[in-house]
Formats: sequence, structure tokens, C-alpha cells
Amino acid sequence: MTENTPSTHTPEPRQVPDWIPAFPVLAPDSADLPPHHDHCLGCGPANPHGHQLRARRDAHGVHAHHRFDSRHVGAPAIAHGGAVATVLDELFGLLLYTVGEPAVTRHLAIDYLAPIVLDTPYTLRAHIHARDGRKLHLQATIENDHAHVITTATALFLTVDVNHFLTHNTPPHTDNTP
Repeated sequence: MTENTPSTHTPEPRQVPDWIPAFPVLAPDSADLPPHHDHCLGCGPANPHGHQLRARRDAHGVHAHHRFDSRHVGAPAIAHGGAVATVLDELFGLLLYTVGEPAVTRHLAIDYLAPIVLDTPYTLRAHIHARDGRKLHLQATIENDHAHVITTATALFLTVDVNHFLTHNTPPHTDNTP
């Protein structure tokens, strides 16, 4: 096969991860939301490098409390913007429990209004702003302990079939030569 020849390899399905069958059956009155799986970077309790985010359902969506620590440092004493983005994306992912369908991030936009200081408590909130078919328009905030919003985020998530997580989806090769 040459470099410009598209691959004809069909990916083989993977085994069904434990979290997939359990995802849509969360009790609607459950306030505490479970992690996606034990080793999830955002919420997995067994991931020593992760954020181990815990979220709760509320009347408006979900909320969580979080402290960024030295593992998340960017500038001295300040959380790295990528670590903040990871936590916000995870909060949106946990919000999906209120939808009852799996979905994936299509677009994530963040406004960093002030630095996130390490070892400082923050409250995170997320809700569904609108739904249009498979499109979920989501919004989130991070507030300091004085209830000042210091970070906002919007996201577009697309609901997907569970098979999305069971096969390797690779984009087709495109030949850009003239």
C-alpha cells in the first residue's frame, strides 16, 4: 500500500467497556453521579493523575466542588488552562447522565476571566441551554468562594449510538497533492 492509497482495513469492534451498559440506566432521582469509569481522567477514582471530579444533580443541571492542585500547575500557583478545560469537559460529560444518552464533545469554548489559583475551592455548575435533535448546547461556570464567576464555557455535544465507543473511527485519508 502506498502513502496515498486509502486504507481498506476495517476496524474490529472492541469489548464493551463496563460503563457503556450502565450509562443510560442511572436512576432519575439519583443526586450523586457516578464516575464514567474508574480510570477516567476527569472523574475516575482510580486515576492518580486525574481530577477525580464528583458531581451532583440539582434542579438546574449539575454542580461540583473542585480544587486544582500541584499536578495541574501552569504558571506558578495557577492551574494550567488545559487542566481547567479538562474539568469543564468532564463536568459536561457528567451532565449527560441527566440526558440519559451518550454524547461526545463537538466544540468546547472557554472564557478565562481570572486565574484559577491552586489549592483553592471552586464551585462548578453546568446545565443544558438547548437541545436540537442530536445537538446539545451546554453552558458552565466556575465560581470562586465569593460566588464570582471566573470562568465560563459553552459546548456543543452530539448524542451518539453506543457503537461510537466500540469501534475505532479513523477519518479517510485525503490526498492533497496537486
